[in-house]
Amino acid sequence: MDVLRSLFIFFILFMAGHLHVEAKGFSFNDFTVLQDSIHSELGSKEWKKFKYFEEQLQSSTLSQKEKEYQLTGYARDSLQILRVKLVAIKVLDEKNLLNRDIAENSKYYIDLLEKFKESDIPPTEYLFLEEKLAYLNQEALDRQLQESKWLNYGLVLLVVALLFLTIHQARKHRKPVLPALSKQETLVRNLILEGKSNKEIANELFISLSTVKSHITNIYGKLNVGNRQELFENSTGTST
Repeated sequence: MDVLRSLFIFFILFMAGHLHVEAKGFSFNDFTVLQDSIHSELGSKEWKKFKYFEEQLQSSTLSQKEKEYQLTGYARDSLQILRVKLVAIKVLDEKNLLNRDIAENSKYYIDLLEKFKESDIPPTEYLFLEEKLAYLNQEALDRQLQESKWLNYGLVLLVVALLFLTIHQARKHRKPVLPALSKQETLVRNLILEGKSNKEIANELFISLSTVKSHITNIYGKLNVGNRQELFENSTGTST
């Protein structure tokens, strides 16, 4: 209704100017003044609505946090005239609400700044918003870089931990290096693998039975086995 009323006023004033165009002449400047007058009237009404909404919030029973969200939301979504929106943003800044709202709605404020730049509003009036956006964007970038550093540190530690576990598991499952058998012990072991008895081994190598038993004891100790069966199971392919 306010917009229709303003358009109606604009039409009446335009027609009045048109009727006197021959006597007075209706220049571009006259048209601009008339247009500014209408915008000023609309802006005044929108600003009054914003202040009325703010007063109603203050007298409401809502929590302080909810009041703040309601006020910032009204400034963003309900105000249409750029100059009024700019003044409302300054009010939010004075109430220390702007930084949080920019952080939560950064794209909105970036787009709004572009609209300010495209308008006839002097840059000095919205310079505070431009500087604040630049500062908060840099702050967000620094925070992302810091988080990225910590993430990289975490990944490095994870890689080191996995490497340590891998080496530990490899050492744990690695077979110990067994002492080498002497030439005589190797002969005894090979004869055992052929199924020879102690007496047969002694006869074949021309050594005493006690010497054979001594060699077998050394063989079992060096190869970490306890009997002939284990020697058969563990000695395949180890003959030297």
